[in-house]
Amino acid sequence: MKAIASIDELPGSYLSPALISAFREDEALDVAKSVAPAISRLLSSSDKSAVDTLFYPDAFWRDQVSLSWSLRTLHPTSVISETIIPLIQRAEIEPSSIVLQEGQVRATQLPNGVSVVRAPFAFRTSKPAALCSAAFKLIRMKNGDIKVFTVTTSLKELDAMPWRALPLAIPVEIPPTVPKSLDVLVVGGGHGGLALSAYLKALSVNFAMVEKLPSIGDSWSKRYDSATLHTTRIFSGLPFISFPSDYPEFVPAKLIARYYAKYVQDLQLPAYPGHECVSATWDDAQARWTVTLDATHGTEVVSVRNLVFAVGTGGRLPIIPDFPGRDTFQGESLHSVTYKNAASWAGKRVAVVGAAATACDVAHDCARAGADTVMVQRSPTRVYPPGHVSAVLGVLYNTETPLEVGDTRAGEDPIVLQAEISAIVLGRLKDRHDPEYYDSLRRAGFLVTADGSTQEQTFCRGGTHYPDIGACGAISRGEIKVKSGTKIESITPTGIAFADGTTLDVDVIVYATGFEKDSRRSIAAVVGAEQAATLEPVWGLDLEGEVRGCWRPTGNDHIWFQGGEMQTMRYYGKFLAMQVAAEVAKVRPVPCRR
Repeated sequence: MKAIASIDELPGSYLSPALISAFREDEALDVAKSVAPAISRLLSSSDKSAVDTLFYPDAFWRDQVSLSWSLRTLHPTSVISETIIPLIQRAEIEPSSIVLQEGQVRATQLPNGVSVVRAPFAFRTSKPAALCSAAFKLIRMKNGDIKVFTVTTSLKELDAMPWRALPLAIPVEIPPTVPKSLDVLVVGGGHGGLALSAYLKALSVNFAMVEKLPSIGDSWSKRYDSATLHTTRIFSGLPFISFPSDYPEFVPAKLIARYYAKYVQDLQLPAYPGHECVSATWDDAQARWTVTLDATHGTEVVSVRNLVFAVGTGGRLPIIPDFPGRDTFQGESLHSVTYKNAASWAGKRVAVVGAAATACDVAHDCARAGADTVMVQRSPTRVYPPGHVSAVLGVLYNTETPLEVGDTRAGEDPIVLQAEISAIVLGRLKDRHDPEYYDSLRRAGFLVTADGSTQEQTFCRGGTHYPDIGACGAISRGEIKVKSGTKIESITPTGIAFADGTTLDVDVIVYATGFEKDSRRSIAAVVGAEQAATLEPVWGLDLEGEVRGCWRPTGNDHIWFQGGEMQTMRYYGKFLAMQVAAEVAKVRPVPCRR
């Protein structure tokens, strides 16, 4: 499945505000009611002509598992009518279940000037028996016609595996060893594994979670000492139990680790740290995996129907570019994954190769420790000035908005449209910000970009951005020097040689050069290279604008991936959990692939 290089390659965008008329809030419900009968006919009778009549020609339909049993974005209307109608027919939507959620209807003026009415509907499918939702975004053309611009259909609950409230009122005894037979084994006990485990617990799935590190929370406690979240506390929490309200807005690693450990206790999750999944062999006759776990007390073997790899995007496999002469360096060199602090480097010359979030954190750490620090920047970094991330996230993630409401509003629209709004909002913040902030970085030699969306950075660039929590000031003041605008030619015994003919002599090189993005590589050692090669690529956006391989069918009905950013693991992890639960209950339809 091919990945796009940039969100700009995706077709479709918001239409010009000049083509439509704005809605008043007091007319939103009447507008929604006026199209409700047509929407009900569309969902129940599945007539192609209804799509052509009701939808704007350049419309979007995003399905989150409810009809396609995958993650799909269909565009334009001609593609919607050809693809979605057979799926509606297959699902057998119950006509009497299609109900406009009148209390949730809203008129909204988007930051780009487009006015929409959000008209959410509930409906039920018969195949499988499930509760779903459909959020229609309506526009009004200049001639008064009401048209559907976007619709997002989402799976909410399976009759076969209904949700139950967590934490459970009655204590549950967790076996001291991993049960020998499971429906699901979650591999990885970091943020993704914990979020998915909580959902599986709420769905009453027979599962366990294993983590190779000795303690739950070590995925953060063993990072560098100054590590902290770069997104806000409310935005970044796990499902059911958020970060404590007295934690700082940008939570430090030690508190994240404490939160994780208590989360496992409070939700009574079957979590087994100190257990590394070393192999998994599929038995066609039994339709199960035989999984070998290397535990601190010895080897455990368990039988599992479904494997979910929540090992972080790419499995946290560090990447160090194969620079010529890298092995000849006579000083200390390491990847940022093993960096802890710079306490022993005071007075030493340190080069940090990289210029995204981790590199900025490490360089700032080194400079504060008294090291002569140079950041080697190989490509421009998207920088968000202090306060900009909080301002953007705070619109939906705040103490007044329920977390699930924020997640729904943030995640329901097609990613290409999310990116368009994100770029506009961040662009306005940039335009109002002191230009000296950016100019001072550029004078220091730091290649900074200040335009574009967070979605572009997260899904297409794999990072290469930095929400500024202090390093930019150190760069502007010269406390962190920058070498940019030229390639690394080689690593020498005493430092780094560049293509422009200059050299940099250093005592320490820290490679903050990121991690493998495609998780197939990291699990090949577990399921075998041949099996891993049959799976969909993981991460990056496909040609529809959906994330590849993660939270959706992988090409193997019994292998799944959970990963991404903290909020996306919480939001999309819920859809992943319901897909896995449907497989366990044997009610999962064949997914509709692109």
